[in-house]
Amino acid sequence: MRLNIFRIAPNETAALMTQLNEKGLTRIQELDLDGWSGEFLFTDAPATSKIPWVAAFAEYFGGQEFYNLSYSAVIVMQKANSCYAICFGKSHFYVRPYCDFDFGVELAKRIANEDDITQTSARRFQGKQKKDIRSFGSRARLNVPPGESVDFLQAAIIPSKTEAFGSSGKFGVSALLSPSIKPDKIGALLSQIDIELTKNERFTLPRTILLSESAEVERYDAKLMDELAAPIGTSEISTATFDLFGVDFVFSSQGSFTLKCGNYKALELEQLTMKDVKLYVEDRKIPREKLLKLKVTHRREGDVKFTQSIKEAVDFICDEDRVVLTGGKWLKFNQDYLDYLDESIRQIEVEETESDLQVIEIEEGEFNAVLGGRGYEVADKDFSIFRTSSSTAVEAWDLKKGNTVYAVKFGTPQKLNYVCDQAMNVLDLIHNRANVKKLPAFDAYCLWFGYRAKKPLMNLADSGSIILKQKIDAWARRCEEIGIVPKLKMSLKAHPQHD
Repeated sequence: MRLNIFRIAPNETAALMTQLNEKGLTRIQELDLDGWSGEFLFTDAPATSKIPWVAAFAEYFGGQEFYNLSYSAVIVMQKANSCYAICFGKSHFYVRPYCDFDFGVELAKRIANEDDITQTSARRFQGKQKKDIRSFGSRARLNVPPGESVDFLQAAIIPSKTEAFGSSGKFGVSALLSPSIKPDKIGALLSQIDIELTKNERFTLPRTILLSESAEVERYDAKLMDELAAPIGTSEISTATFDLFGVDFVFSSQGSFTLKCGNYKALELEQLTMKDVKLYVEDRKIPREKLLKLKVTHRREGDVKFTQSIKEAVDFICDEDRVVLTGGKWLKFNQDYLDYLDESIRQIEVEETESDLQVIEIEEGEFNAVLGGRGYEVADKDFSIFRTSSSTAVEAWDLKKGNTVYAVKFGTPQKLNYVCDQAMNVLDLIHNRANVKKLPAFDAYCLWFGYRAKKPLMNLADSGSIILKQKIDAWARRCEEIGIVPKLKMSLKAHPQHD
């Protein structure tokens, strides 16, 4: 029997049942199995849907119309604090917003054989490759590089568990199992799953989930609206991170901006921060329900202007839920992903910072100029070093000392993202041999961050910014791919206004 099993979050059971009833699933059987109580819900009058190929060949059918009927069912079972939904047909669309997103992965880590993987699907968030689907021959071992999240895993079940769960399984948000049981043994199966989830995991599996179901998106959109509408200075989104000053939304400092919402008067700005957004909302008296209609227009010299929605323009992390908004999409990270990413950052070589440069109070331009008298070659805003056949100017790096080049950036993690993108662009140009003249020789590329925080960071892995760590990981791997040693260097950027 093939069973697509979702574990339901304890506080979502009532909402799930309401959702199923609203979608036309009605109870046709009460269940009492192995101490589990529940019901079998079924759509006896499903909505019809047109068949595209019938419409394409309509003349062959003599005007007759045909439709698909999509029947679906859900078994909902509860016992103490546990609740599961077993889906048939399209009912998984209704169940998914209320499920425990880590369930499938957590079960896989206990019953799947990491030495006998059939297929994986993984996602990347930085760099050009965004999706990696791999199919394997017999007895392939699981291998997930840092920075990748596994969306899907198909594997054999470990021999000691095949009698209970079948010979193989598919694991993602849910667990698709094929145990050799009859319906009256489903309760016993769920009891066995509960037992397995209390055991220690056999291996780790990094994962993030794209939250696309409307109920999920609405939940996190509401959190974004809460933050946009909150009084300045009360944000608690980053209280568990080293992101100081509550500037959790930092837009590019290049060019100028227009902030606008519907018919409300626009605001022209040279720099845009969270403070500006909140002042605009307050000054224009924009109601909460219209906040997601905020638009940001970017204008940069020499570039065509472009407009983004507020969701597309900000990077916003809900640390308590391990969810991030990036590029307008909500993504959820599991702990294994965070652990893999942190370990990758810790493996990057850290160059020791000179004692008198561990805390910096001056700005970037002055900082670079000062180092020009201390054995560093200054290349800040020198566009002659890296010339390409394109008219687009390229700033190769800011400083050079010996065989190491340095890209320098000060500010909050969101601002530091910019130098990672810039450095990645330089690496891609080097890899593609886009330079039309020989570059100065170097064998190490160092990102020198003036990190704005309450206290110095021992390592960037200690930062709470998932996005920054993703970018650093992707940059470091790109360095290694083209034979350059990646390095990191840290200073604490003091902020005179607040320190």
